[in-house]
Amino acid sequence: MDPLLKFHHIGIACRDIEKTKAFYTSVGYIAMPVVPDPIQHVNVCFLEHADGPRVELLEPLDEQSPVTRTLAAVGVSPYHTCYEVQDIDYAIAALRKQRFILVNGPVQARALDDRRIAFMFNKNSGLIELVEAK
Repeated sequence: MDPLLKFHHIGIACRDIEKTKAFYTSVGYIAMPVVPDPIQHVNVCFLEHADGPRVELLEPLDEQSPVTRTLAAVGVSPYHTCYEVQDIDYAIAALRKQRFILVNGPVQARALDDRRIAFMFNKNSGLIELVEAK
């Protein structure tokens, strides 16, 4: 497979962005503004750290939010790993050959400058997000 997956961020499902963000900022992360994404039914906040991975906090906007089920089952927890790809359609096709299932997308993501994203799942790898490069 050659979709050239480049690590982008770890998504964390949380009930309250402000409360979860407080921990990350206390250990040196810098928080970006919270962005509502009605397409994904979440509020999103990215956090950056010079010595750590980029973190994305995902708070449900409503009961239709995909993170609602995760929060009900396990509480605040890692939700997905995101990878940047040059061509999202090519990456989706390549991952399907590895038995990944397209869960959602491609759709535009407000918190990622309206770049296209897609979520894929594989029982051996879990949920991953693809974000198309600028």
